[in-house]
Amino acid sequence: MQSPVYTRAAMATPAILLFAVTCLAYIIIPGIRGGGGNSNNHDESHDLVRGSIIDENEYIAPLDHRQNRGRQHQHQHGGSGKTNNSPSSKSQGDDDDGSDFDFYVYSMSYQPEFCHANNAKFAGCHNPKELWEGQLTIHGLWPNRNDGSWPSDCSDESFDFSLLQNVADDLEQNWPNVKSPAASSGHASFWSHEWAKHGTCSGLTQEDYFMTALDLLLPTPSIVKEKYGSVASREDLEKGYLGSDMSVFVCKRGYLSEVRVCFEKMEDGSPGERVSCPETLLKADSCGDEINIASFDSKVTPVIA
Repeated sequence: MQSPVYTRAAMATPAILLFAVTCLAYIIIPGIRGGGGNSNNHDESHDLVRGSIIDENEYIAPLDHRQNRGRQHQHQHGGSGKTNNSPSSKSQGDDDDGSDFDFYVYSMSYQPEFCHANNAKFAGCHNPKELWEGQLTIHGLWPNRNDGSWPSDCSDESFDFSLLQNVADDLEQNWPNVKSPAASSGHASFWSHEWAKHGTCSGLTQEDYFMTALDLLLPTPSIVKEKYGSVASREDLEKGYLGSDMSVFVCKRGYLSEVRVCFEKMEDGSPGERVSCPETLLKADSCGDEINIASFDSKVTPVIA
């Protein structure tokens, strides 16, 4: 006869083996724990994928433009030309010194439209300069590449407004920050932003960068002042900017918002003569054949392109 102790041990052996196998499987295959294990691994990797998609979408249109309305029949995305639907090997924000760029984009803003679009909520919209009714002002001077990418934030050199005291009046008139009152601490933030993001990639000193941009400001065609608060034809506006391939018109809700032109990059890195803009930039055009010219009192009825 077997002893009771031996009998109980023999009976317990299968249970012990089952317990050991279960524990081993628990360690090797964490997923059997009803969604347990390191469940964050999937979520984190999914977030990384979503993050890359968001980054790509942020790059879909260069120069912060995501609409290609109006003249799409003239600037198709197809063909052999390179588009900006995904980041290139040298996209904006590359960690370089900014010297690797092909030309300059010079962007000018129409202040009546900016105030109109923002319901005149900013300080500079309450008592605007009369000059701004017929003259676009500077948005920025931007190093750019032919493939549609651009360098940015190329050094940590801080903006120093004390270097620009001799052109302070010109900045207020021709490169204004209507968002902040002149006496406020944030009034120089616009110029600081343009220097940090674009100026540091130009290879120019701060003084040269801002003085060059001020010198490059183009006279606005008289049609803008003549059609203030009304509607201008695209053809008339193009004539004033030397033709369709020499300028990019940016519209918001049918209103002229910005005009962008191109300057060659000289051997020393400074802007040279005006040149025709590459197709990658022309695709950012978003105005139709009729263009609303906003007024500071915003009484114009928009024509949606």
